Amino acid sequence: MKRSDLFIRLMTGVIFLAVACYGGILLYDAIANPYETIIAGSYTIEETLPAEGYIVRTETVLSDFGSSVLPIVSEGEKVASGQAVAVEYYSTEALEIAGEIRTLTMNIAQLEASSGVDETAGRSAMVALSAAVNTKDLRRLDELSLNIKSAIFNVHSDIDTLRSRLAELRGKHIDARTVYAPVSGNFSHVVDGFEHISPNIIRDMLPTELDAHFKAPNKDSGAGKLITEFKWYYLAVMDFSDAVRLNVGENKNVHFFGAYQAQVSMLVENVGRREGDACVVTFSSDRGIHDVASLRSLRAEVVHDVITGIRVPKEAVHLDDRGDGVVEHIFLQTSGYAERVDIERLPAGNPIEIGDSYLVRDGAETGSSLRVGSVIIVKAKNLKHGAVVG
Repeated sequence: MKRSDLFIRLMTGVIFLAVACYGGILLYDAIANPYETIIAGSYTIEETLPAEGYIVRTETVLSDFGSSVLPIVSEGEKVASGQAVAVEYYSTEALEIAGEIRTLTMNIAQLEASSGVDETAGRSAMVALSAAVNTKDLRRLDELSLNIKSAIFNVHSDIDTLRSRLAELRGKHIDARTVYAPVSGNFSHVVDGFEHISPNIIRDMLPTELDAHFKAPNKDSGAGKLITEFKWYYLAVMDFSDAVRLNVGENKNVHFFGAYQAQVSMLVENVGRREGDACVVTFSSDRGIHDVASLRSLRAEVVHDVITGIRVPKEAVHLDDRGDGVVEHIFLQTSGYAERVDIERLPAGNPIEIGDSYLVRDGAETGSSLRVGSVIIVKAKNLKHGAVVG
């Protein structure tokens, strides 16, 4: 029995030593002969140019009104010449009565329409509100919000009582006058005092001239304004070295930040005169005027170029001095062999680094076999073209 136990212990020790030796050999091989690969993937970067400036539109202010003015059309809404756009109330009491009348009218209409509303209508109301927010269509938010109240929360009220209160308010004398649109255009209730700066006076401004125009607003207030042309302008102060890279007549995507976060395709109208290290670049667009109807000063980035290539780890890049210059290359694992491939870093003339990687041109453009999905050898010992790897 003792002999059997001794035999088992000896065999266990032998097996342990064998496993330890094998593990040691694998560890030594991993250290002495490292081999690491990565799958080539596509990567896209945007080369952007910073800008900061002002929006200019063709605008008509509805002036000569007091402070108690209530718009009766929505922000950004298209109105016709002669259409009622606001009401001016001559007292605070009159303004409060008008506000209550408006609220009661909407509540009654929604409660009448909500009779028999089920879950499907509730979901539809939420979808409609979500779509309006996503598309920045603010014209029906009041109505859509009340739809959700009625449909989902099943708001009950004594409609007869509301109608009675509405009739009582309508019977009161309200000292007010209606404001009509003198011309057609998109309505905005925001008047910032810079409406007098029209597209006709913004041509080829210097940065200091532009700042002077927007230094102090006019003191005139109004019941709102009408934007009478769809075309609007963004006057951007940019570094002159960036601005000269833009071509008049070309379209560029402009990323806006801050109060207005969107990307707009805009036409480069003019690259202004240099003043110090800066100049004014004029961009224009005939789309989305209702989105910027109430905006003036904005920061942006102009997308100058979109570059797509293959991301390659720096560790995988090798240098080869051929006498007439240094050539960068990598090795691919192709059918069990190492294949040398010369690479061209991007952007041309001003290559960039992406963390611990470079962006290089796809082999389809350079005539090499480097493609998305290729196996890039990151680490290997005694690596050369044609060597067996893997």
